Amino acid sequence: MWRHAAPNLGVLVPTEQDIVDVAVVGAGPVGLWLARELTLGGVRVRVLERDTERSPYIRAFGLQPRSLEILDMRGLLSSVVSERSRKLPVANVAGLLPWLTLAGLDTSHPYGLSVRQNVVEEIIEASLAELGVLVDRGDAAVGLDTTSPDSVDVKLESGDVVTARYVVGCDGAHSAVRKLAGIDFPGSSATATYILADVTLAEPPEWLGQLGIKHFPAPDGSRLGWFMGGTVPDTGRHRIMLCDRQSAQVVKEEPVSFEELRELLVRLTGSDCGAHSPTWLSRVGNPARVAAQYRAGRVLLAGDAAHVHSPFGGQGLNTGLQDATNLGWKLAAVARGDADEELLDTYHHERHPIGKAVIANTMAQTTMVFDFTPGGQHLRDLVSRLLEIPDVNSYLAGQITALDYAYPPADEDAHPLVGARLPNLSLRLGDGTGHLYDHFQDAAHILLSRTGATADTGQLPAVSGEVKVVHGWPDEPREGWDDAQTVLIRPDGHIAAVTTTA
Repeated sequence: MWRHAAPNLGVLVPTEQDIVDVAVVGAGPVGLWLARELTLGGVRVRVLERDTERSPYIRAFGLQPRSLEILDMRGLLSSVVSERSRKLPVANVAGLLPWLTLAGLDTSHPYGLSVRQNVVEEIIEASLAELGVLVDRGDAAVGLDTTSPDSVDVKLESGDVVTARYVVGCDGAHSAVRKLAGIDFPGSSATATYILADVTLAEPPEWLGQLGIKHFPAPDGSRLGWFMGGTVPDTGRHRIMLCDRQSAQVVKEEPVSFEELRELLVRLTGSDCGAHSPTWLSRVGNPARVAAQYRAGRVLLAGDAAHVHSPFGGQGLNTGLQDATNLGWKLAAVARGDADEELLDTYHHERHPIGKAVIANTMAQTTMVFDFTPGGQHLRDLVSRLLEIPDVNSYLAGQITALDYAYPPADEDAHPLVGARLPNLSLRLGDGTGHLYDHFQDAAHILLSRTGATADTGQLPAVSGEVKVVHGWPDEPREGWDDAQTVLIRPDGHIAAVTTTA
């Protein structure tokens, strides 16, 4: 319902019933996941999407182990790991060999998952609908009015207005929300490009297989180009990425023709590999930008709206899902009135440095990817030799998969475990055994307590929202846990606090 702001003025303002807690702009995987997290947190959400239907194209094409952990915490992983996906026990840096080995990482999901982004979106959206939230499609956000101290008006292309207490832009690299909010997006635009194609290869190279990489040397010791890709689960098609000196100089805005793709295949391999029936042809660049701030008052950013970079390493979608998981429980707590707005500032403080780290990582990779000189080849040879060192391989795997990221504690005297992420620990419980993630499906805080332990709960910070007490402990020793009596775990799976003595 709407009411008049004052008698006879003809000005309509929304009533309390018309105001939603959060308007999420963008119904890609990040926006959908954030909406689901907020709904689990008990707040009213509207999801606004410009497009009338989900894109049929395969944009992102894989989930890293940390994203699989997040899906596991919320009970959706079994829906994603299916005949439409494929487990890959390796990752890659800059298209180089050897592969990054994931087998030794501290996770119950030591693999990447080859799965189409639109499949992930479909699963999350269906789960969101089960919670009672449907996506409003076919109307673009074209204006923001932030003059009210208590809410934001999102003006839509149709002329409709959505009033929300908070707005989150999950609307991609060209985010309308970011631009309308006046948030700077410093960094660099693309300086080189490669071709990405979803296509059927009747005669694929033998080395390609389910996942393959090949570099093509030039007689002078430099490189002609590179070609990587593999089969797309449940489609019979290939996704390939390829580039040579000539194609790298074509600007991103130039459309890719099928003939251009065939000519590039011939230049690199001597054959067009029997390519036919392309479903998507795109030119991908190496931009590197991160928003100056992830929050401007009641407007926040997540995913590509907050950071954009080359897809090398497969970190874009995954970083966005982790943004949403960090922000969701915090924004829900503030919207419910259970926490002060200062909690929202921790979203920027925790996620912005990671956005910058991912930008730095992908810039380093694309420097090697697009350098066709003899010096560039020497650099790639050096890094390939370094990747053969187990500690180097493990370090880079931890970075690419986001498993090694911890959030800095606000208190410099905090227990060393504070800020660390937790895998799906196997627990000894008072009545048997279980797993940590079994307790996270409704996005509550978890207080893990040694069975029979006493602890000074005064050491624990105030918690906004529900806290589940689990009387159980890891069934195997873990570094740094010897003096811990209770461990308070945030809804995103990171440690909030530790008590040590009675």
